[in-house]
Amino acid sequence: MEFVEGVTMDELDTEQRKIVQKELEGHLGTMRNLKSRVWGGPSGIVIPPYRALTNTPRPKWEMKPRDSEDLVFCHNDFSTHNVMVDPETLKVNAILDWEYAGFFPQEFEGTYSRRPGPSVALGDEAHDEDSLLSIMKVNCLPL
Repeated sequence: MEFVEGVTMDELDTEQRKIVQKELEGHLGTMRNLKSRVWGGPSGIVIPPYRALTNTPRPKWEMKPRDSEDLVFCHNDFSTHNVMVDPETLKVNAILDWEYAGFFPQEFEGTYSRRPGPSVALGDEAHDEDSLLSIMKVNCLPL
């Protein structure tokens, strides 16, 4: 972060975040257009989003390839503290922390960039960890 100029999106006020969110929706659209039949990141390693990873003892995920290219590229930690913004222009300078990124079903990319805080459900928000793990378990190869 020290090499990218700007502030994190969570340092902005609500109205400023709404402006940045419009640009982020465009970036998410671009990512959703990147498709694959093969799960996981460019290295071939499948790392579930952190919020799901903490709920499973499974050390390694080997996934069955899909019949169609319905997996989309997900950041999987797309929250306001991972978006660097120019505080004057409100343009995105960088999106940080790509270690959980890869090809997953679209629902793996949470909507956490729409509010300050981490990439997990807070308060009365719906928790999706069990749902994500269920999808992965159905699609994984046996250990």
